[in-house]
Amino acid sequence: MKKFKEFIQGTTVSQEEWEEDVYGPELIETLKQVDGRWALVSKKTGRPLRYYKGEGKPPDEWIAQQEKEIQYFKNMG
Repeated sequence: MKKFKEFIQGTTVSQEEWEEDVYGPELIETLKQVDGRWALVSKKTGRPLRYYKGEGKPPDEWIAQQEKEIQYFKNMG
């Protein structure tokens, strides 16, 4: 999976465009800081869905896994 710093070198692309390129257009959540912690936040409702428990910004693999799990449970039944 591409890292943001590697992808952004030499380009002028926004984070939203980068997320769409890496995770695909189905990405519904966005990564934001909420109350000093990183969280996946719903673009539709603005509500935090998952908080990152580690230190610093979460890795791309964590974001992709959480997005996958959220989409799975959203589309159940």
